[in-house]
Amino acid sequence: MKTVSIYAPEDLVDDFDDKVWQMKAEGEIDRDASRSEVLRHLMEEWTEGNSKSDSKAAMMTAD
Repeated sequence: MKTVSIYAPEDLVDDFDDKVWQMKAEGEIDRDASRSEVLRHLMEEWTEGNSKSDSKAAMMTAD
């Protein structure tokens, strides 16, 4: 398995962590799930085309 590092603004990571905590509290995801596990699951959904979001805004190209 590859190890991947990403850089994101602190406020984005804080918002993401808040959302993960909320989903754990509501029983939508396992209480023991780590940030990495949640990100890996989201990546799998996106690459398999199962994402709930139809937005293409997340796709960026390097200039």
